[in-house]
Amino acid sequence: MQETENAAAGYIRELQKVRLRYRDEALAELQALFKRRDRKPPEEFHDSSFLYMRSYDADIGVRPFSGIGHWFSPDITLSPVTSVNAYTTSLVAGDTYLIRCSLRNRGDIAVPSAKVELFLTDPTLGFDTRFAANLTLGRVPSAWVPAASSAAAEFVYTVPPTESGHKCLFARSFSFAPLELPIDDFQLDPRLDRHVAQLNLNIVGQSQSYSFNWVHAPNARHRLELQPLQPEALLGLRHPVLADVKPAADFPSRGWGRLASIQLKEPGTDGVGVREAREGVSVESKDREGLDMEAQRELNTAVRKVLHAVNAGETRMRDHRDLFARFRAMNRQARRSTFTMTIPELGLKPGEAVGLELRSVDENFEPPEIVGGITLIIVGG
Repeated sequence: MQETENAAAGYIRELQKVRLRYRDEALAELQALFKRRDRKPPEEFHDSSFLYMRSYDADIGVRPFSGIGHWFSPDITLSPVTSVNAYTTSLVAGDTYLIRCSLRNRGDIAVPSAKVELFLTDPTLGFDTRFAANLTLGRVPSAWVPAASSAAAEFVYTVPPTESGHKCLFARSFSFAPLELPIDDFQLDPRLDRHVAQLNLNIVGQSQSYSFNWVHAPNARHRLELQPLQPEALLGLRHPVLADVKPAADFPSRGWGRLASIQLKEPGTDGVGVREAREGVSVESKDREGLDMEAQRELNTAVRKVLHAVNAGETRMRDHRDLFARFRAMNRQARRSTFTMTIPELGLKPGEAVGLELRSVDENFEPPEIVGGITLIIVGG
């Protein structure tokens, strides 16, 4: 076995040498040809793949982005196997569902085996793989994604008794040949990584309690805001439940912080403080051993500058290994705090609904930046 592996490795090295020799000879020949014609030779062409999943309808994979709701990806669908067009985000224990992820390739070479990991968690603002169930351990779905095209990877999931209810679903794509890897081991942030997409939309009734997680650094300061959706934006979600309900004509547009009463599920959680605000709450986490907020801000700014430069073709990810190693080390410190909120009695009649966005705004950015969100469709009944 070892002899075979060594022989294969040697053969690959020889092929790589031939490829490099051909490249150098071709470039030299082109230079000579264009010199005789007094013309500028063409620039060297670097073929590559560009694998991504959309976070919003007009997404073409450009990262980073900000100020755009990214938690309702149009490239992830979840539906019962008995009715694959009846998309949902609520799971019933014992039922079987089809999870479908659309993978896109804006590059000029195919991705023969693009793989997808799927993570399921309770509704979450921010995300870390360590606080979720990896559905695809041992059976990772994959798809052949041609150049300048798209394909779908599908996964069939039967819900165990412990996982029913409202959930948040994340998908992370990757490939080893060509090399297409996420930028972080644990943190999944669609704003920074085109390989990641999120589906975080729940349907709840009025006068119900609702729990969600906040994933954060040991030292963090966020606003958890509640913003109502306009009727047009609610209909724009295109969720199947909206076929049976209509947007309510009259519902509160302000004061949701008091209406919803967001509280820590376990009061006294170490280092986490909550302060009421008009449209939500301000939350803060403090830990002397964690990376301070100034250092986090500098590192996040540096990573975004590099991603902008990569997108512009000015540099390559592999030229900044040390920076991304420090970025991953920072994200390894992530923690989770759990909150509850009360969906108020809004006087909704059967067949009426309103939309509400719960957003996590990181105040360590200048200006503050939306880093996560959950969309709620509140129905009458």
